[in-house]
Amino acid sequence: MNQTRTLRIPSGVLLGAGILAYAMGTAHAADLTVTAYGGIWEQKLRECYVQPFEKKTGKTVAVVLGSPTQWINQIAASPAHPPIDVLMQNADTVGLTAKRGLIEPFTDEKLPHLKEIGKKFREVGKGYATILNYGAMGLAYNSKAVKNPPKTWKEFVDGTIAGKWTASIPGINYQSTPTVVIWAFAHFFGGGVNNIQPGLDEIKKMKASGHLIFWNDVNEFLSQIKSGDADLGMYWDGRTWAFHDNGNPDIEYLNPKPGAVIQPNLISKVKNGSPLGWKFIDFVLSPEPQACWGNALQYGMSNTQVKFSPKVAPRITKLPEILWPPFDQLASHQGAWVEQWNKTIGN
Repeated sequence: MNQTRTLRIPSGVLLGAGILAYAMGTAHAADLTVTAYGGIWEQKLRECYVQPFEKKTGKTVAVVLGSPTQWINQIAASPAHPPIDVLMQNADTVGLTAKRGLIEPFTDEKLPHLKEIGKKFREVGKGYATILNYGAMGLAYNSKAVKNPPKTWKEFVDGTIAGKWTASIPGINYQSTPTVVIWAFAHFFGGGVNNIQPGLDEIKKMKASGHLIFWNDVNEFLSQIKSGDADLGMYWDGRTWAFHDNGNPDIEYLNPKPGAVIQPNLISKVKNGSPLGWKFIDFVLSPEPQACWGNALQYGMSNTQVKFSPKVAPRITKLPEILWPPFDQLASHQGAWVEQWNKTIGN
């Protein structure tokens, strides 16, 4: 598995050395260095956050691409003079980065817009971060192939086993699988963090039926459902609606009960990084930039004053439909979970 969701620093080795060296050079050339995932995420981060901030402040912002593990390794290698000022990270790494003293606590004084962030979104950051945006893992389905999509996760499993459709779910090589599949199925079927076997057993049954396939890249699933290799599958809400709008009107999305697992993106201020980072974070937390991002990517945002367009608003997964994993417990279990998955499900 690509362990991009654990804080592991190899002795004497930094992951992605070429990327990190480039990032350090870029950081020295700009007033502020922030991190971003690639693709549409980088594009919209620049469009909605970086460029307006630069225009407002006259400061320059460098964007470093990669993954939380790479960025955290880089910060840990030079904590007194970190080459990153603002860190995007996952909910299950916040506690680790805070414990290691790599990020600074949030205050209302430093972040005036923090009071506009929903309480639950602040709580996940444990005072050292806050959720910026979030996706939910529900079901994308071809409405022509699946006339009556499952309204619950149990119906999804039972229907797959019965051959009502061909389903696809994230495989073990997808970085979010431990949270959105392993923990989720354990939760759905009577297990939990300390007992994932009930969930794995249900996945094993679906696989044995011959009506379950897997995807390990977000674009792979879109190819599966477009080609008809899959009729429905576990997928992100915002990405599904973007695909729907991009010439695929038969692809719809729903959140089966008891809910869809949230995967949030959090923002943190790196300790000993530029104080300008506080101004950037506060800007990013304000309603207008968040509305730009949320309407473009069709993901939920943390500021309660964000206004979505009439088309996008009904598509945003609302809080009552969200399942919140015990993020602070997940990181320490993931290695064992992967091993247990491989024994039960296979690679």
